[in-house]
Order: sequence, then structure tokens, then C-alpha cells
Amino acid sequence: MDGSRNGLERMAISKDVLTAHLQGEAVLLHLDTKQYYRLNETGAAIWRCLEEGVGLADIASRLVAEFDVELATAEAEVQRVLGELRERRLVEP
Repeated sequence: MDGSRNGLERMAISKDVLTAHLQGEAVLLHLDTKQYYRLNETGAAIWRCLEEGVGLADIASRLVAEFDVELATAEAEVQRVLGELRERRLVEP
């Protein structure tokens, strides 16, 4: 995935977000908005990559290996999830 397509080369988890990993999913709490969010397995895998500092170009490759999906499908899912996370101010460039 070429993260530069959308001006997103690296994303960081907002300092205002707490995370708990539960049974393959992730629960996020945004401390400023007091909103909770639940990420499914795919979203949680993307979140773990962000926690580990994996570059955006490599996240889709990890999804391909973990979920046995086509690269194009993984790239689209990464872009969709990151867009939603950014919209909710859970991640920042």
C-alpha cells in the first residue's frame, strides 16, 4: 500500500486514547470525548500495527499474511479503517 496516495505516510495513535485488547478485538476510549469504540479483528490487527510502529505501507501486507486476503482488499480495508480512525480523532498524522 502506498500510504502517500492520501498524504498518509505514518499515523500515530492519539495520546488521548486508551486501548484494551479483548478476545481478538480492541476497545478504545477517547479521553477527551468520553466515547468508546470497538474494533473487530481486522480493525484490531490494524491498531496493533499502529501500536508497534509499523509503517502504513506494511500494514496491508500484514493483513494479507494474517487473514489470507488479496493485497488490494487489504489495502482498501486499511484505507477505510484509517479514515474512520482519523475522523474520530483516534489517530493523527
